Amino acid sequence: MLLPDGVRQPRQFSLTRADDGEHRYFTVKRVHGGGKPDGEVSTFLHDRVRVGDELTMSVPYGDVVLDDGGRPVVFISAGIGVTPMAGMISHLVAAGSHLRVTLLHADANERSFPLRRQLIEDLARLPESALHVWFEDGTGSELPVTGAHAGIMDLSAIELPDNAVYYLCGPIPFMQAIRSALLERGVGIRDIQYEVFGPDLWQADTD
Repeated sequence: MLLPDGVRQPRQFSLTRADDGEHRYFTVKRVHGGGKPDGEVSTFLHDRVRVGDELTMSVPYGDVVLDDGGRPVVFISAGIGVTPMAGMISHLVAAGSHLRVTLLHADANERSFPLRRQLIEDLARLPESALHVWFEDGTGSELPVTGAHAGIMDLSAIELPDNAVYYLCGPIPFMQAIRSALLERGVGIRDIQYEVFGPDLWQADTD
């Protein structure tokens, strides 16, 4: 992206709705610095980009590719990490999928849960779906969820489908903890995929 100071700043954002052949939907979290400078690109997009402006985009890419070959799918996210999950769930809806889909999401509270309305609507259109949420502040949920839990995500609180494929996205410590919990429950390493925003500073073993 070419910013007003003439500097190009590439950024990666998740496509959050199915491609209809004409529109591309992506979601940008505005980054507040909290004593440090605010996020340069997210602030520019929120404050300066208007309808009719043109942005240069690359073709989509990433390490996580949806396996819609018939196995149950479990999406596990925290915070803004739900954005790639929203895009894949939207794709499944558009494709008329009959996969069993489970979304597990952790956040500070319901108000900070990104894309929650879209996700609720999309999951309702999938014949076998479930949504469990964990809110750190202990509040419940007014959304029509399968289960609302207090505190950090605890996989022991729910039943996971057999022979599922798992997709993780969120802060690296979150993904490390969830991946370890899945391995302890007998999930195969190759059945766990993850997406890191920015350079992959984790690179979990896949053997």
